[in-house]
Amino acid sequence: MPHATVSTRLACCVALLAAGASLSCAATVVHSGKPPLDLAPGYDDRWHSAFLWGVIPANGPYDLAKICPDGWSQVTVARDPFTLLAGAVTLFIYSPSRLSIVCAVPGGPALPPFEGYTPNAPSMPTAPVGEY
Repeated sequence: MPHATVSTRLACCVALLAAGASLSCAATVVHSGKPPLDLAPGYDDRWHSAFLWGVIPANGPYDLAKICPDGWSQVTVARDPFTLLAGAVTLFIYSPSRLSIVCAVPGGPALPPFEGYTPNAPSMPTAPVGEY
């Protein structure tokens, strides 16, 4: 772009930033199989700190038995534009996320497993030792 105007260069920069921001706002959701009740008090979009692109957590492990005494239903860890900006400013040395924990219905039955998933089944058939 040797003859590109300033507005063209600015438009390209804005488009690249928007594309990068939209690709990195993903969420990780874990379900226990129990029916959901309500968000755990204090764990709705709670700030979850980590370092080096989120590889090293700054917080200790969360005690789900203490947070949800009757069991948990769902845990979500996600990034939003604000946490992405905080990471970008620090070159992702500090990489915060948002954490939400949903408690389960007390005494509620577990939901059936997803289709094709059998709990406690071996993942691969085992071959006898020494025979191929």
